[in-house]
Amino acid sequence: MSSLYPLWIEKLIFIILSAGAVYAGIMLGDHLSGAALWATRICALPIVILVITEGIGRMIQSKYVK
Repeated sequence: MSSLYPLWIEKLIFIILSAGAVYAGIMLGDHLSGAALWATRICALPIVILVITEGIGRMIQSKYVK
């Protein structure tokens, strides 16, 4: 690698997305209930965070790592 890979950007994005998912999980309590709410909080939100973080990480890698 010729340049340093900015890992802190990816970590910062992960923290922001995690906070957003917690907020979204709280807001979903107004619209969902029971098993659908728990499935969304436990399964869907973490998967969404993982997919978005991975995509952003790959974009950062393609730009900074030649």
